[in-house]
Amino acid sequence: MPAGSRPGQLRRLSGMTSSNSSMLLFVLGATGGTGRALVEQARQRGHRVTAFVRSPQKLGSFRDGVTVLQGDPRNVDELRAALPGHDAVVSALGPPGLGPTTLVGDCARSTVTAMQATGVRRLLVVGVAVLFEDDGILNAVARRTFLRNVARDSAEMERIVRASGLDWTIARPPRLTNGMLTRAYGVADGRMPPAARLTISRADVADFLLDEVERSAHVRRIIGLASVKAVARRAS
Repeated sequence: MPAGSRPGQLRRLSGMTSSNSSMLLFVLGATGGTGRALVEQARQRGHRVTAFVRSPQKLGSFRDGVTVLQGDPRNVDELRAALPGHDAVVSALGPPGLGPTTLVGDCARSTVTAMQATGVRRLLVVGVAVLFEDDGILNAVARRTFLRNVARDSAEMERIVRASGLDWTIARPPRLTNGMLTRAYGVADGRMPPAARLTISRADVADFLLDEVERSAHVRRIIGLASVKAVARRAS
């Protein structure tokens, strides 16, 4: 198990300082809540960001250090042209709703193909916690009923990523909220962390992704992360 990936690891409540120099990050899904938090936090940490989006007008304006490129994440040629020179790809793409879709899987396929062609190796993606099969009856019911389409598309995305040969990390959060950045969340390899709540803020998911970009503590791992109950925080 890589350093820093012990089961049930709790994120520190104070900000984490990276020893790495500034990186150039390629962000997919930057117009969504997690993607926006990712771009802003990356900029605050001193990284440069390329936001590759279909609708740049939805982004508004960012400060220095952010380049916005218009493109379709399902288009391999557009991705291949934009990727060279980047240190990592971070995808916060999610399904458009609860109905049938192949969007997340299709984007993963094109992203992996373009990364393999251009030599960019580090890939971080956001999945869904409902794919943890040993996480209780409620998870199982959701996976087979109202979240079945989301689960199916995300599972296909993960299959493509895991077979890619790239240096990937898959983060599986539960329900996302618009809460503030807390850094008070649990992290565990291959399962949800102990005392996990059913939610986590998009800002905290972005925080984990950036920590992972900087430290590579969970390469080729599927990570469960969620806000944790106060008793778990006190026990850490």
